[in-house]
Amino acid sequence: MAGVLVVGLLFIGVPVVVLIVAIRLLRKNQAGSRRIRSIPPGWRAIEGRVIGNKTEVAARTHPEDFDFYYPMILFEYTVEGRRYTGAQGVDRAYGDEYRVKKILAEYPVGNPIVVHYDPSKPEDARLRMRS
Repeated sequence: MAGVLVVGLLFIGVPVVVLIVAIRLLRKNQAGSRRIRSIPPGWRAIEGRVIGNKTEVAARTHPEDFDFYYPMILFEYTVEGRRYTGAQGVDRAYGDEYRVKKILAEYPVGNPIVVHYDPSKPEDARLRMRS
């Protein structure tokens, strides 16, 4: 009888523990994503310009993995008469290039874009991520 109880606890307890760990890891990952997506307090917004856009291939962790693609925006902006450039992915990675090309169509070269930069270090800038 005790052996059945131990086996039952293993079949119930182990999956519950695995589920709790997985939920905590997902929450930690989401919090990190929010930090990346958010603009730090005190950063200023300025109008910049899209100078390029391209599809980037995400790095694979294993050679047998499928390719993932994400939209990369190249931009420029001027602070106190000095011109800066930057590049940033504006959305998550996708398994097909079609979605990425649709997103990139929203950022045509020459269009204005809001750039957020650190006033104490103007070369540090980022774009707001798509939601």
